[in-house]
Amino acid sequence: MLTLGDLCAEPDFSLRVVDGSPPAADRVVDAVRVLPGTSWDRDPLGDVGDELVVIRPFGDGPADRQWGKDAAERLVRELARQRATALVVAVGRHGAAAVPAAIRVSAGRRNVPLLTTTKTLQEWSDLAPRLREYRRRHAEWQAEQLAALLNRLPDRLADADVTVMQRVADWLAAALEAEVLVSDPQRGVLAASPETAPGTFAPLLVGRSVEPSGALSPNTRFVPLAGGGSGTVLAVAASRPFDDAGTDLTRHAAKVLGLIDQAGRRHHQVAYAERELRLSAFQLLMIGEEAAAQRVMAPLAPGLLDMESIRVYVIDCAEEDREITARLGERAVADHALLVRCPAFNHLIVVDLARDGDPGKSYEPGNPYDPSDTAEALRRIVASLPSHRMGGSRTHELGEVADAYEEARTALAVAGQLPDRVALAEERMHLVDVLPPKTARRWAGTLLHPLLTLPMSRRDQLLRTLDLGLELRHKAAGRLLGIHRNTVTHRITTCFDLLGLDRDRVLNQVVVSAALKIVIAHGHDDLSTDPEADFVAMVSVSEVRAWAESFLRPLTDDPRDLPRTLRAWLENDTHVESTATALDISPVTVRAHLRTAAPLIQRELTLDLDADSLPDTDEHVLSGVRPLAFALHATTGRPLLPGRPVHG
Repeated sequence: MLTLGDLCAEPDFSLRVVDGSPPAADRVVDAVRVLPGTSWDRDPLGDVGDELVVIRPFGDGPADRQWGKDAAERLVRELARQRATALVVAVGRHGAAAVPAAIRVSAGRRNVPLLTTTKTLQEWSDLAPRLREYRRRHAEWQAEQLAALLNRLPDRLADADVTVMQRVADWLAAALEAEVLVSDPQRGVLAASPETAPGTFAPLLVGRSVEPSGALSPNTRFVPLAGGGSGTVLAVAASRPFDDAGTDLTRHAAKVLGLIDQAGRRHHQVAYAERELRLSAFQLLMIGEEAAAQRVMAPLAPGLLDMESIRVYVIDCAEEDREITARLGERAVADHALLVRCPAFNHLIVVDLARDGDPGKSYEPGNPYDPSDTAEALRRIVASLPSHRMGGSRTHELGEVADAYEEARTALAVAGQLPDRVALAEERMHLVDVLPPKTARRWAGTLLHPLLTLPMSRRDQLLRTLDLGLELRHKAAGRLLGIHRNTVTHRITTCFDLLGLDRDRVLNQVVVSAALKIVIAHGHDDLSTDPEADFVAMVSVSEVRAWAESFLRPLTDDPRDLPRTLRAWLENDTHVESTATALDISPVTVRAHLRTAAPLIQRELTLDLDADSLPDTDEHVLSGVRPLAFALHATTGRPLLPGRPVHG
């Protein structure tokens, strides 16, 4: 529909609002009524609702002035009663001074919009029939704008996101020649067009409570988005006063933006719920509850965890935005692997079906998915992001996700030094693989006897927490297990109290951790009458000696006798200052030796190196220390490892 503002914008009509007249740009103009001469005083007006009434002023003589005053009052009173669009006075030049005072006073008192035009009444009589053409063009423009709005929407509302919001904002800004901002008090700017819009609206939005028809000026509108309650608002500052068309387009835009916002928020809520389910499933796998994890994932991805053998990959996203990598990873693994956002570190964790995990299952060339695709897809993602690195585990059973996760994290220490920043856990033998199973089972069962004889539910809870809590700092372990860090600390303290071992001694933690790995891998046997003899026999076999020499061999090429520093470091509970005193060297030298040794043995040795930046310096990470301590003990007899528990 055509408005007074639209006509004022058309040069053909030469219209200008008289200063002080009430705003009327959004008033509808259905027709133009030209009143020739002074007939407006004598002839009945008829129906002038929503019409633009054009007159010429009366003469300037005393009689004219008196007559004009009475006539103006009668005319304006009738225009006000019928809600005419406005009164236009044809004058030689624009300005309030060109309009008789009687007309100005009457129009002001009756709140009738008053305008001037420099076109003659004859010219207005000629222009009036063209009003239909203006109205047709205006209707076509509105239709084109609404079509443009529809073309900016996705085929499915489920696909709506902030990019759609931006497209709608760009459309509205172009249609109204305006600055447009979509913002929320909590979420900030959601869309802006042009880029300068946030600066324009910032002082206007501070502390402002927006009502459905909120307007700060004829040129500005604040409209809450449909669906309310979120505080999201559409703000528009147009280059000219709002008319009905501009108001309608703004209202349409607010409705569309509201639907987009609702769809986006619901999508985020669903996505968040799915992420929490996946994390819950992973946390259940970390404590060995694979059946429960399968039940959790069944509604979301049926059959995803119906696998016997798995590999775990850990992607370190460094200081980058993890969500970007997560979206790439989710597209890469689809529903063929379990991807979770690590609750402890800026990592992504992927539990994938092991390619060689099921000898009875073959993968034909036509199979749409080969498990090896996951590793390759993750490699490509890491290769495209220079700050990222990835570690991967060996093949494990589904119930050994915690061990596989530890291996993948250990591999991260090596990944940063490799050209492609990807490292898989070495396939060489691990300590638990070379220990004599029967002797190892007997020794581990004896050492952990007070824990292994607890009721099953309590036993499994403590053992799983102890295992992970010795590999990670307690805060991180708690997040991975879904429990508070204080709970982790309490359970570990309980375990060491039951075992009769001093929890604060690193070497005590080393042997307890090794015993746990043995029980997880081989189970536990009848108790030994001489656990110390079992321990000596366990670490003295030739296979252990060969493994230890292989593990330490990379250190022998360095002239600084790195094994000597490492032995002293372990014997001094991984305290750098105490180690330096024992060796009569500087702490700087000790740290330099440790930093050199770590990549050579492909393990992290960070227990006391970064104590100033870590809040819990009494928590020791054993994934690198455990094999180092056993390798040094097996080859040199030092450090002495407490093979005998102190309980009876």
